Amino acid sequence: MLGKINDPKVSTVTAEQLLYGPNPGSDRLREEVAKLLNRHFNPKVLLSKENICVGNGCGPLLNLCGEVLFDHGDAVLVPGPYYGGFEADIKYGSRVYTIPVPHCEGDCLKVDEAALEKALKNADKPVKGIIIANPNNPFGRSYSAEQLLLFCNFAKSHGLIVICDEIYGLSTWKDITEQNIEEGKTIEDYHCHCSQCQSYKDAPRIESDIDGKQSKFTSIFSLDLPDPENTHGLWGFSKDFCLNGLRIGVTISYSKTVMAAMQKICFLTCIPTNIDNILVNILSDQEWTDHFIVNNNRKLLKNYTHLTNSLNAHHIPYVQGDSGFFIYIDLHQAGLNEFDLWMKLLEGGIYISPSQAFFSEDKESERNWFRICFAVEQDELNLSLDRIYKVIDTLKQQ
Repeated sequence: MLGKINDPKVSTVTAEQLLYGPNPGSDRLREEVAKLLNRHFNPKVLLSKENICVGNGCGPLLNLCGEVLFDHGDAVLVPGPYYGGFEADIKYGSRVYTIPVPHCEGDCLKVDEAALEKALKNADKPVKGIIIANPNNPFGRSYSAEQLLLFCNFAKSHGLIVICDEIYGLSTWKDITEQNIEEGKTIEDYHCHCSQCQSYKDAPRIESDIDGKQSKFTSIFSLDLPDPENTHGLWGFSKDFCLNGLRIGVTISYSKTVMAAMQKICFLTCIPTNIDNILVNILSDQEWTDHFIVNNNRKLLKNYTHLTNSLNAHHIPYVQGDSGFFIYIDLHQAGLNEFDLWMKLLEGGIYISPSQAFFSEDKESERNWFRICFAVEQDELNLSLDRIYKVIDTLKQQ
């Protein structure tokens, strides 16, 4: 990616880019984003530039959604545990509050209608929407099409708005790698085969208590939506294109009213014209873009298998993943409460996010889970794992 961006044909600044650009992104960029999402998300109704608003990251754009779709003091239901940034993204600016909805026992990505009804009934603020992260963060896996439709049908029956954050939608490394296996190879050829993994390969996996059933990634826009005018999405370049520092997010909506409102106030979230031009030049090279996506997902799968081989060998349960950069591990065996264990890990030179950062339920089975990011160089990943194991082993010996 860095080589592509530094190509003079991609990054040359023109006189036009010294002027103000369109607030929701240039027509060319919005057209290229629509083409990309049409190719990979398979929307039921094809997207056009009219359905796209580009801004300076998905966080600011979620806040923009809060301003446009809700009133100050409203609340949204969020299946939990969920990405902790949602709290800041939609609360601090637009003053919209999040209400966690617990998953079913034994399945981290199954939420039943009874749990949604209970959260709606017990809410101390007017609930006006549902926010879904698909693929999910922190679990690193995707919701089933059936679960997404349950959310959407529940929302329609209660007059709620749905926002689906699909920022990891092109980092669905299990699906994308399986769909792009080279001739003469199998999916196992894309796993890690380093000497360490070879020594660990026979170690059995300890299933977690919340694993449930895995599903292929389904974009919410590929479904026969019960209320498409009130179903909106987010996507961005930060994760799938490794461009966090450029701060580029995308809002997706079929509602002309919503898009018109966003375009009136998105001067607060517009992106620099030179970044707009760079992204146009990248996306317009479709062959390079699609190759990058496949290659990036192969790297993620390799790192995931490197990590899970190690976790298996050290008898640490985890939620089996298929998407994104994260894995959720169970450290109950350490024998400490979550906060004290987190502090011990920090003292041991390792920062991994505890379940409370994701608004987990306040009960024993939901605590002492931690999220690991595996989208790093393997030497760094190995060092991190060694430090985790050292802390756990020390605590178990006390």
